[in-house]
Amino acid sequence: MPPEKRMSNWVYRHIPARFVFVLFSFFGFVLAYAYKVVLSVAIVSMVGQQESENSTRLADMCWTNSSANSRSRVKSGEFSDWDDDTQALILGAFFYGYIVTQLPAGNLAEKYGGKWIFGGSIFIAALLSLIGPVAARVSYIAFIATRIGQGLALGALFPCMNAMISRWMPKMERSRGSTIIFTGSPIGTVITLPLAGVLCDTTFLEGWPSIFYVLGIAGCVWFALWALLVHESPDSHPFITQEEYDYITADMPPQDKSQSKEKVTPWKDIWTSVPVYALIVTHFGQNWGFLTILTLLPTYFEKVLRLDIKNNAVMSSLPYLLQATIAWIASFISDKVRQREIIGINVIRKTNNTIAFIGPAICLCGVVLARCNTTLSIALFILGMGLNGCNYPGFNSTHVDMAPDYAGTLMGITNSIGNIPGFVAPLVAAAFYDDGHTLHNWSYVFYISAAVYVFTSLVYILFASAELQSWGRSANTETSYLNDKKIQRKIYTVDDIVDY
Repeated sequence: MPPEKRMSNWVYRHIPARFVFVLFSFFGFVLAYAYKVVLSVAIVSMVGQQESENSTRLADMCWTNSSANSRSRVKSGEFSDWDDDTQALILGAFFYGYIVTQLPAGNLAEKYGGKWIFGGSIFIAALLSLIGPVAARVSYIAFIATRIGQGLALGALFPCMNAMISRWMPKMERSRGSTIIFTGSPIGTVITLPLAGVLCDTTFLEGWPSIFYVLGIAGCVWFALWALLVHESPDSHPFITQEEYDYITADMPPQDKSQSKEKVTPWKDIWTSVPVYALIVTHFGQNWGFLTILTLLPTYFEKVLRLDIKNNAVMSSLPYLLQATIAWIASFISDKVRQREIIGINVIRKTNNTIAFIGPAICLCGVVLARCNTTLSIALFILGMGLNGCNYPGFNSTHVDMAPDYAGTLMGITNSIGNIPGFVAPLVAAAFYDDGHTLHNWSYVFYISAAVYVFTSLVYILFASAELQSWGRSANTETSYLNDKKIQRKIYTVDDIVDY
């Protein structure tokens, strides 16, 4: 037996196949978000510190927090000629590519499978990370091109993963399984921001370029393991046990590859569905608030609260650690409530989503009132983004609930439109602080995000639905289920993953 097959066989004798899928998918999102967020800290080192502010604005700035105790700081970075508008353009460049590949990737994953699209996307992003520092030194246009390329590649991930989750996760484990996978995003942020802060402040591989090289190599290693150990679906898995296969497929219609390729997407039903439009609006609102904080929080900490790069990076990462923790807890509770049929799926999703949106809206307003109180401001950012973790068992799980056979397409639609704030929000913010990084100017940024959260939360409550839609299953899908299967040996559940 070839070495790679011996390795796979050993893995699946000890770990259930769907756990391997969940684990490597989780680390895939860790890397994807590492590529996505690394620039928000790296750019602070690349551009350097600034600046000499207009004396009329000094009363509205947090000078007492500056470690330098100075009202004038000189730009000293390698790219000190990048002004605020250029930085906003560079920070948003990723999303120009990101919104393009969402829809086609989801549709392709439903018909042909998501394994190689998902894995190949991260591999391409890893290669572009390796050449990023060289591109930046050529010109900021070349650097923008690498960021757009990473966005094009990684735009495929969420739609592909929704399609794969619909094949791999039993209904009663879906909230937990999908939440574990998707919280790779905040965990990737938690890991990357402090790591970037440390590496950018050293001389290792010239400082800021080192984080791009480290992440590029990590992505290449992950891709090799993904290609070896992860499979498209239980049907195509060569080592899955019969017991686990029966457990996964017990509440799913049988899959037919030839029928999948012939499956016709119900575009008319999708585009005339009110719950779909509600989901689009909700996704847009989530990303307006989330991406504003994700891309601009290090800038706020550096320009307004005057944190140095190491403290900046650590403080910027803490909100996402709590976000992942709350997401895991909320999804576990959601699945338990669903299993016991205490309340319906609509109430579960809408309760979670309300907490996820109203919580950060209140906290962002609190940040404005906290002004130069650094401790309180950081605590509010952490609490707000922590509560936002409830979006994973909230609207983020609705795509698979509504249309299991078209979850990839739905995610492609909502995530492509939903990520427009990725490049719009930094430009809007830059327009407000164009004449200085003052508390007053930044208050508009936070108030707008809070208002968007509240409005889109109401849209989800009033118009969204987590019930299976009439068009949510393919016409080719057989309706006979295997609910009468009796599984004799122990079947592991997602709860057991901690034992491994």
